[in-house]
Amino acid sequence: MIFYTPEPIEYLALGQELGESVTLKLPSGGLINAVSDEFKQLRIISIVSTDPLDYLNSKYQPGTIISMQPDWENTRP
Repeated sequence: MIFYTPEPIEYLALGQELGESVTLKLPSGGLINAVSDEFKQLRIISIVSTDPLDYLNSKYQPGTIISMQPDWENTRP
């Protein structure tokens, strides 16, 4: 049997529930669709953009993990 789905296969095969869905706006105006997990991280599910460079950026590739921890070293007083 063949399944055609936009969701990662691990969500279908293991029956995992998707976390809360989050949409993030890119500087170019595109959108990233991601799901949250229990470790304060976001996993990118898909990208929607009219800028081809967004699709070539490895930071925005589906499956990439985004940490939601604050970066205290780069903040100014």
